[in-house]
Amino acid sequence: MTGRGAGGARIVEIVSLVAIAAVIAVGGKPVLAHLAAHKAIAAVAIVLLIAGASVALRRTYRAPNDETRIVITKYVAYLVAAILALWDVLAPAKWIPGSCIAAAEVALVFDMITIWARGNAAEGT
Repeated sequence: MTGRGAGGARIVEIVSLVAIAAVIAVGGKPVLAHLAAHKAIAAVAIVLLIAGASVALRRTYRAPNDETRIVITKYVAYLVAAILALWDVLAPAKWIPGSCIAAAEVALVFDMITIWARGNAAEGT
């Protein structure tokens, strides 16, 4: 996409991430509670998610480019949220749900900032 189309797509992507962040903020604790109620299935799904993210992180690290550092930082932020979710499922503690939700929110905000910055760099502003 070029011109207005690229900027519009970037805005749609950011608005979508804002919507996801709002849903996590409002419904994160009930989702974590449901995951904890189904420990085995939830643990397997989260471990697969962590493994996939780790592979993507390693692939990004092995093929560096101009955005490698920021992409790795973004992946690590999402990994922290996933690890906290796994921890909440396997060994729940009072502080973990809030920490997991906060980590997911931080990862989403960081993702929004990187999308915005990448668009501005491409446009030369």
